[in-house]
Amino acid sequence: MRQCHYCRAAISSEVQKRNRLCSNCGSDLHSCRNCAFFDENLSSKCKEPESPWIQDRGTQNNCSFFEFLSTPVATNSSQTIESTSESERAKKAFKALFRNP
Repeated sequence: MRQCHYCRAAISSEVQKRNRLCSNCGSDLHSCRNCAFFDENLSSKCKEPESPWIQDRGTQNNCSFFEFLSTPVATNSSQTIESTSESERAKKAFKALFRNP
């Protein structure tokens, strides 16, 4: 499954080919942060040694080594439902904390 690095929305391969922007948040999909070779811990920020230096890793670029990062699909659906509901509860609690009376 492919997802946007910024909003974590699922991205289909058709959307990625047709539109280079995330349909959910509008961020660039063909950017280093969505690439399988991106590594924040490296000085070059890229596992590919032949890749060109790109100053802004969050914007669209034309790197020929770009491969969209695929996240593994959960095998246990009940585990996914539990983690989603837990994350939703955490988001609601956070929003309630800063809600204006």
